[in-house]
Order: sequence, then C-alpha cells, then structure tokens
Amino acid sequence: MIDSAIIEAVGGRGGDGAVSFLREKFMPNGGPDGGDGGRGGDVVLVADHRTATLDRFADGRARVATAGGNGGPNQRRGASGHMLELLVPIGTTVWAIDSDETGTPLADLSTDGERYTIARGGRGGWGNRRFATPTRQAPKWAQSGSEGDHVTLRLELKLLADVGLVGLPNAGKSTLLKAWSRATPKIASYPFTTLEPQLGVVALGYDSFVAADIPGLIEGASEGVGLGIEFLRHIERTKVLVHLLDMSREDPLEDLELINGELEAFGHGLAEKPQILGLNKVDDPDARARVELLEADIKRLGVPWVAMSGVSGEGTRQMAEIALHTLRQIQSEEKYVAAQVLPVLTPAPARRSRFEAVRGEDGVVDVSGATPSWLARTLDLHEREPREEFFTRLRRMGVHRGVARLGVKPGERIRVGGVEIAWET
Repeated sequence: MIDSAIIEAVGGRGGDGAVSFLREKFMPNGGPDGGDGGRGGDVVLVADHRTATLDRFADGRARVATAGGNGGPNQRRGASGHMLELLVPIGTTVWAIDSDETGTPLADLSTDGERYTIARGGRGGWGNRRFATPTRQAPKWAQSGSEGDHVTLRLELKLLADVGLVGLPNAGKSTLLKAWSRATPKIASYPFTTLEPQLGVVALGYDSFVAADIPGLIEGASEGVGLGIEFLRHIERTKVLVHLLDMSREDPLEDLELINGELEAFGHGLAEKPQILGLNKVDDPDARARVELLEADIKRLGVPWVAMSGVSGEGTRQMAEIALHTLRQIQSEEKYVAAQVLPVLTPAPARRSRFEAVRGEDGVVDVSGATPSWLARTLDLHEREPREEFFTRLRRMGVHRGVARLGVKPGERIRVGGVEIAWET
C-alpha cells in the first residue's frame, strides 16, 4: 500500500483576451468588443471513502487542469477551464514541501467529500473593450491570460481508526483483529507477516468501533528500523491503543517497555494515549503460567489488562468491551472540553498592502503584489499603449510614491513580478 506520495499540480492557464471591433450593418467602424478570456481550472483534492491508497500518484506525472478559453468577438467571454478533482483516501494530510524538507501542514482531509484546492487556475486576460477610454477609443491590443499555480506537495495517509493494535511482530495482532471482525489479514509465525495496516469493524451488537492492526514494531522503529515510521503515523489518529504481549516469550514486560519507548521516541502524543494490555496466547500452558507469575507486576502498571487468546477466542470479547468503554469515555470527555471552550474574539486582520517596493541586493527595486505582478506578466510591455496602461494603473495604486521613496528616477530599471522594465512617470 502506498501511503505517501509527492504530487506536482498545475492550475490551468487563463485564456487570452480578444482583440475585436464591432462590424455590423450600418456600423462598419464600431468600437472594440473583444471579450475576456476564461479562468483556468483549479486542481482540487477530494477525500473519497471508495479510495484506499495513494497508488494513483506513484507515476510522478504532473496533474494539470485545463486552460480557460480565449475571448471572442461580440464581447464573448472564454469558457472557464474544467476543475481537476483528484480523489484521495479519507485521512490524507497535505504538506507543503519546505526547503529543509520538514514540510508545513496545509490540510487534513478527514471526512468523506472534504475538499482542498491545491493549485488555482490563472486569471483570464481582458479583451480590448476593457481598455477603451475617451482618449483611446480603439485599442488594438488585449491582455494575455496568466499562468496557474504550480506547486509540489507531499500527501500522507493516516488511517482513521478508533483503536490501534500495537506490539512486537507475532504478538497476535492480526489474529485478534480476525477474531474481532471480518477482516482477513495475513497470519503466519514469522516476523512482519503484516506488511500493510489492516482495518476491521468490531461489532458488539449494541455498538461498534474501527480497529487497525499496525505492522509489528521493533527496537529502533521510531528511527526507521524495520517497518519503522512508515506505520507509526497510522496510529496518530487512534484514541486507544491495545498493546498485545506474547506471554509465551521469556520477558513480555521487557517487550512492553521496548514498544512504549518507541512510541515515546516517535512523539506526536502516542505515548500519552490510553493503553489496554492484552496478555495473549494463554491457550499455551506456559504462557498462562507466566501470566500468573507476573500478575502482581502487571497490576502495578495501573492499566487495564485482559488475559486472552486470539486463537481460542478467550477474553477477546472482554477486551473489545473494555476498548469500547475507554473509547466512548474519551470521546465524551473531548466533547465536554470542546463545549467549555469559550469563543475567542479577535480583531479583523489589517488590510494587506496592495504592493511592496524594496531595493534588492543587486540594487534593482523590486515591486511585488498580486495586481502589479499580474499586469506585468500579462500585458505586452514592449508595445507603447499596453505599457502606458501598465504605468497608469501602477500610479493609481500609488506605486510611483513607493518607488520615489527609494530614489528611483525615470528610465531606471525596476522589477515588477519578475519582469524588468524602465520606470516611467
């Protein structure tokens, strides 16, 4: 099962505006009527209960939404590009890949149908009718569509389960899950039989919960040894941990300490989750005798425990009932805490500046901002009229005052949205 993937997504390019003039009977020299280009399509992640893995993203192919249509005559607007929906499993988290590769969490798609836009389509360019003025009645140029967002993200899948089964390889987790539910995990007597997390619904007649069999952990798992952190993250969302101990082993309490140490080393609150001990394999006489021998030590741990056998079924229902009771208790406490939290009133965020002008290390003044960058990238600044329109709009925004404070003189090169141009007043 692929539960982590790097995805490259590209929003659709905006359509170009049209250059057109009205040509009708009795109006051979009508005014400009070029329509605007359509907006490019967005790329959207959608959590889908029918999708189980991230396999479809293993090919490394970029996901690109369709471009917007170009504008047409008679003020016809180009069609918007189609949205590209990418189905991901419920429980997928979205991370922005930072330069240090630590990543920043962006979204947690934990409910069916939840959506998150990862790449927005580009804006459509304006047709020439948009640029008509009393002194410029017949503009013979239009605006290009802008490029869509181009992003690289990491997707991670964390199973949505209420109860996680942890323990060393061959502790009996798969056997217990099979006894609890209709899940059919692979079972054998050698390490790492379970290579993928398995889910099962545990129905008790009056209530139910979802349990996850997490592949066997070993010493150093938190550092990637064995199946390591590839599966530790799958128990981050669980509320309760059922820790199975193989009582046929020489020192099961040492095994308990080892796994708890790995949970603590991994962090993310795993060590703080409520645990229930399953003293497994008591169908073996030696294992049952070891339970009796260690009973006093086990009681001193202060956690619920059940002597059980996944093979014979002894104690498995009792274990499920304790797990369900603990789960519902935690959920009830969480709802109570949530109800007690008072709303925090915060002032409205200050309006963001429409642009920013700073002198770069190379001495060239950089003007940044959504609108200035959009205009610089979509107007043909080599032509006189589009260039005049560009500087007129910058002056309306107050950019001329910002660059003047930095000592920019007419004719000096500046950068707007990465495009270099000589400053004009």
